[in-house]
Parts: sequence; structure tokens; C-alpha cells
Amino acid sequence: MNVDVRHALQPLRFRYAAPLQRRLVDFWSWWTGELITLLPENARNAIARRRQKLFLQADGDGLTVNLGSYANSREILRLPLDAAEAKNDELPRDVQQTILVMPADKVLSKSLTLPLATEENLREVLAFEMDRHTPFPASKVYYDFVVTGRTADRQEISVDLVYAPRSAVDTLLESTSLHGLKVDVVTCRHRDNNNLQPLNLLPQEQRRARRINVHRLNTALAALCVVLLVTAIMLPIVQKNRAILVLEEQVQVAATTARDGNQLRRDLETMAAASRFLTDKKGSETMVVQLIDEVSRILPDHAWVTRLDLSKSELQLQGQSSSSSSLIAIIESSPRLENARFRSPVVQIPGTNLDRFQLSADIVEDPSQ
Repeated sequence: MNVDVRHALQPLRFRYAAPLQRRLVDFWSWWTGELITLLPENARNAIARRRQKLFLQADGDGLTVNLGSYANSREILRLPLDAAEAKNDELPRDVQQTILVMPADKVLSKSLTLPLATEENLREVLAFEMDRHTPFPASKVYYDFVVTGRTADRQEISVDLVYAPRSAVDTLLESTSLHGLKVDVVTCRHRDNNNLQPLNLLPQEQRRARRINVHRLNTALAALCVVLLVTAIMLPIVQKNRAILVLEEQVQVAATTARDGNQLRRDLETMAAASRFLTDKKGSETMVVQLIDEVSRILPDHAWVTRLDLSKSELQLQGQSSSSSSLIAIIESSPRLENARFRSPVVQIPGTNLDRFQLSADIVEDPSQ
């Protein structure tokens, strides 16, 4: 039986791995920040300069250039958009990233709810359905997305799709290139505040290859250790889950076999009951024949039977006889009959020497006892 480990671990990744990863990142940022404060001032300033980011904000007919971090930046100069040959001596070159912030009127966004299975290929899925969710096809826009929530019980994810027309982005990129700037990130601000969106509208092929960063390498190695630890913890659980699935299949097979056995037992009981019915029927018919034979044998020649009634426990005889009084003793002489009695008074038939009688006797079920 094949077990999809990735699918089995997905709810646990949403519930435990993602929060743990965020906490590790926060801890790493705090720890490295504390370590940096212990360095000499010159080293701290050098690291701070290399970690600075250059923010380019399109504003009217110019670019506002800010230098700093996401949390704190300052304006250092303004650049014209249409300058053919701009002087860039004042622009800092040794920065970590150059970020182009799109104007709010050039960027659109839409909140979507998609199946959880689309997360692995979410960019391709959004490109395929771009013309269904937006007025543009995927070839006419630059886009990126942010996963804002996951609902494991309903197998859904919430996604904020952010997109901008390629013509608007390419115009600003062309203007920045005139100043000798290579943009690493194209993003925008949140609608409700001034914070930047954690996304990059540039397609992957236009992004600059980033240099190996020891800090990020260490972070990746730490994350790998965490993943290996989680895998070591979860692997026995997955194996037990697989064993449970195997046992459940065996239980289902056993339950099916038990149901078939019960049905067979009921069929056999039905057949046995039918067989007993035939045997009982045959036995009852045999007893009737035997009683008739017994009555025919013991009745004397002077008695004639005109009616014989036979029930389950009683035999009734009606007829004529020249000596009706002797019939009681004759009937009781049979081992199959007992308690013989007249059911009505004996009446003499006028003009003859015969009597009309009606008598009954109880049937002995087992004469051998």
C-alpha cells in the first residue's frame, strides 16, 4: 500500500512547522541583532551599510530615493524619470537590495480562496487562471501572491493576488536603468498602511542572482536541522499510521467474512427448518394413516363408520352399530387411543336393530411410552 508522506504530513506542517519556522526566524533575528551590538563600532557600521536597502518610489515625474531598512529609511535625493544621462555620483552602490515601490494607482489586488492542493504549484495555477480573476491575461501583467491563511479542515488556502500591468512596470524599470540601477524587487504598499507588501512582482528570470550570504546559509542549515528533527519525530508516526491502515483493511476483510458466515448460518438454519417441516409433515401424515388403519382393524363387523374427524389430539367417530355399548371398551383396547366416551346419547334407528352413535377418544402421541 502506497502512503503519500507529503500529504500525510501537510496538516502537521500547517499546524506546527510553519509557526515553529516563524519563531526560529524571529529568534535568529534577535540573536544576530544582539551579537552585532557586541561588535566594534566600525564593524557595526560596515555591516549596517551592507545591509541597507535602496527604495525607489515613483512620485509624479520623478523618483524619490530612500536609504535604510524596511522599518526605518530616510530620503537622500530625487531623480528625474526621463533623464537620458543622469549623474549618479550620489547614489550608494554597495546596498543589499534595490527595491522599486510601485504607485498605488498602478497596482491591483484580489483576495482568492483556492484548494489546498494548489499550493505546491500556486504560481502556475494563478497564471493559468489570471484571465478569470483579472481583466488581463498572464502575459500582460507582472504578479505575485501572499498566502494569508490555511484552513486544514476545509482543505483551502487564502491568497492575496497582487498584479500590475507590464507596461507600467517596464516604464519605471527603464527609467531606473537610465540611472544605472538594477532593481531586485518590485513591490507596493499595503492599502491600509505604509508597510511594504512581502512580494516581488518581477518574474524569476529578471531577478538578479543573489550572492551567498553566510547569515542566510546558517539560517538554511538551522532550518534543515529542524526539518530533519521533525522528520525523525514524524517518521514513526507515519509508519504507525500506515500499519493502522493495513490493520483497518484486514479488519474490513474479516468483517466481510464474518457477515458472509452469518448469512450462511442463517441460510442453513432456514434449510434445516424447512427440512424439519417436511419431516414433521411426513410424521403427521403417517400417524393419520396409522390411526385410520387402527380404527379399521379394531372395529367389529357390526359397526359402520359414516364420519371420521381427526384433530391433533382427538378422534371422533359417527356411525351405526348393533351393539354400541361395546364400542367404548373396543376403542380403549387400542394403544393409540384412550379416554373413549360418547359425545351424545345413543339413539336407536326406528324399524331396525341398529343404534346411531357418536363417540370420541384422545390420541396417544407416543404409544411406546
